[in-house]
Amino acid sequence: MSGPCELPSWFGRNVDAWRDTIQTRGISSLIDRHDTLVVHVDGTAGLFSRKNSEVRDLRSTFAGRRARLVVHHSNQPVGGV
Repeated sequence: MSGPCELPSWFGRNVDAWRDTIQTRGISSLIDRHDTLVVHVDGTAGLFSRKNSEVRDLRSTFAGRRARLVVHHSNQPVGGV
């Protein structure tokens, strides 16, 4: 995510840092230029699969008006950041 979201080299690699980036703003000029960050992910396997309970904190970072996580299951098309 650091490259596509233009995150600085000092950016923390944890859920709290990500929450600050998308909810508080002031870290990524790319994200800050938009009212809402919408991230599309593949939920059929891996990190965002329905069976992965550890991703709950990461999903919660998208709660709020400034970010939205769209998890696609089965054959739904997956968009970009």
